[in-house]
Amino acid sequence: MAPKVCVPADFGRHHIGAPSHGNLTFNLEEGVKIRANSIILSLNSPVLDELTTNLHQTSLEADDLSREAVDCFIESTYTGEIEAVNLDNFRDVNKMSRVFQVSWLVARCEEYFVSYLDKLDSESSYTDMLFVVEEAVYLMSAMKERDFLDLVIAKIDNISVAFRNDFVQNYMSDLYNSSKIMIDACVAIVKSDSHVLVELLIAHLEKQENKHLDVSTRYLLKSIDLTTCCRNDPDIHKRLFDELANVKCEQEDFHLLLTITKQVTSQGHFQDMGAAREYYQVCYPNVSAKSLSDKNWANINFFPYSNDF
Repeated sequence: MAPKVCVPADFGRHHIGAPSHGNLTFNLEEGVKIRANSIILSLNSPVLDELTTNLHQTSLEADDLSREAVDCFIESTYTGEIEAVNLDNFRDVNKMSRVFQVSWLVARCEEYFVSYLDKLDSESSYTDMLFVVEEAVYLMSAMKERDFLDLVIAKIDNISVAFRNDFVQNYMSDLYNSSKIMIDACVAIVKSDSHVLVELLIAHLEKQENKHLDVSTRYLLKSIDLTTCCRNDPDIHKRLFDELANVKCEQEDFHLLLTITKQVTSQGHFQDMGAAREYYQVCYPNVSAKSLSDKNWANINFFPYSNDF
């Protein structure tokens, strides 16, 4: 019985592109077709083994991948090396390694990522840091994996708070167009120092003539730990509430702002329901009297350990 082939292995670079070996076709954009040997790919990937051996597929749609990345992936499976990876094709190569479960290539991609990350320091540019953060955000979005983000957080923690804060402020400067995954990443990066994100939120609201809560603003408000922010920096917390006081309040936003207020009141700032309601009316004068009905207030548990209301 022939010994089992262990990968990564060198199957011969000269076999790449050989017409007689190319029985699996990757279909890229604009009609580009790249052929490779299904056996070599299957030895590296249990997913490709299933697709070709058991499901008898002879072609795969890959129009969301660059040719450079597909070439790099195929070359890696043939040679056992990852020589052609670079900043431009890394994302797609890393994606292919994970989608097709090429475990050794996943590890090599992480090594490449870490090697880039290790070079960053307090003198690194915004663009340098942007590469690793965007790759981490993409991995969270496309693959629901946050291992790259954990590496980024550990690295930023070892540089400096000032470097971290400057990056986050630049990265989230256009809050309106920031995705939920970007916001999640920044919340994780700043940890308990939520004042960094509150400053961005205040600046975003200050720019609006007709103040309202857009999708990103609403999501950020839900994500920030305002209790810690209030405790650590009461002044910035007050500035946020001053801006929120001028927000045009829709029904959905009303319940959100109630929840935000809860984060203050639940810390024992108010002794009873009436004081909390009075505080809310001062904070949000644009909210209609109807919204402040007993029923709406009763739906928000301001005092978690009380059944008084």
